[in-house]
Amino acid sequence: MKTAITRALANLDFTAIDFETANEQRASACAVGVVRVRGGQIVETYQTLLRPRVLRVDWRNYQVHGIAEEQLHDAPTLADVWTDLLPYLYEQPVVAHNSAFDVSVLEYTLRDFDLPIPAFHSLCSVKLAKVCWPYLERHKLDHVAGHFGIQLNHHDALSDARACAEITVRAFQSGTALPLCYKQRELTAGLAARAAKMAYS
Repeated sequence: MKTAITRALANLDFTAIDFETANEQRASACAVGVVRVRGGQIVETYQTLLRPRVLRVDWRNYQVHGIAEEQLHDAPTLADVWTDLLPYLYEQPVVAHNSAFDVSVLEYTLRDFDLPIPAFHSLCSVKLAKVCWPYLERHKLDHVAGHFGIQLNHHDALSDARACAEITVRAFQSGTALPLCYKQRELTAGLAARAAKMAYS
């Protein structure tokens, strides 16, 4: 699988994903946006609202993404759309801006519906941005997108996934050394430390 993932990233073939949550629980995914990138170009997108198994929208989450509880009553669950979503993830490099959050939302929500967690490797575009553009004051999605003039409707899941995809392509095309770690699911784990070591070796 390492060889396939390495080849995919060299070709700029990957999936970008973003989840929004209904409340403070990681198993409360209420929207997902997915972008498939091939050869550095966005070739396919997927998005849907999701009804959590326990439906409760916290006002703080609503203030972030604007998804109201009544919008989710008739939405499909992750289990309902899993056959559609799985091909974007299975044995793919999957990128998210703060991947620790989005990967955990995926994992917790899958467990909540008794679904198996698929095999895939993840990358964090926050860490890619910090290594490639350390001069930026902040590396949040809206700040990096704004720096590059990337259109963004922040906290719309598909718009966030698109911006993440574009940032990731720019990172891999930047010429910055991006030593990845294949010993963990997250390939960008410890990226900054390894990049610094390479720079001074």
